[in-house]
Amino acid sequence: MIEIKGLTLPVVVVRIKSQSDKQQLEKEIERILSSKLFEGSYFLIEDEEGLDPELKRRVEERLQSKKVRSIKELKERDSAGRLLIVHRHIRSGQRVEHNGDVLILGDVNRDAEVVATGNIIVIGRLSGIAFAGALGDESAVIVATRMEPQSLRIGRKVAIVGDEERQSPGYPEMARVEDGIIVLERV
Repeated sequence: MIEIKGLTLPVVVVRIKSQSDKQQLEKEIERILSSKLFEGSYFLIEDEEGLDPELKRRVEERLQSKKVRSIKELKERDSAGRLLIVHRHIRSGQRVEHNGDVLILGDVNRDAEVVATGNIIVIGRLSGIAFAGALGDESAVIVATRMEPQSLRIGRKVAIVGDEERQSPGYPEMARVEDGIIVLERV
């Protein structure tokens, strides 16, 4: 009936599979959110266009009563201070996560991760994993001086490089979503 899953950031994605019984839906939400695990996180209701507005409102109220905030609160926050500047290389196994844009002044090594709700810019080599638009924003971009990633993700779109490593063409590139796929273009 309801499927709840977490994303990389503390975001709960609510996918309502059946709209038959509103009381049953509320009980299901109550059961799933009974632990404090989700407290303080944000929620996003998937496919909300097809939902009955009254049902959507009741689901939102139930989630907010369990101290789970709407993703709209996060998106509407003041944009001041949204840029994180990292003045170092991101080593294998390290992870940088930020609510906003991330500027890396260094390399992102293989098996390192950068996750941002906004754009990611790497002034160096991107050999690891980059996830821009982590709250579903497919207008976000990933830019690198040398683009040689393990994988790129923008919103819900994913591009994984094969077993052989990608070689940078020698100029900066930008990854963005175009026609539902991630494309690379010269900057």
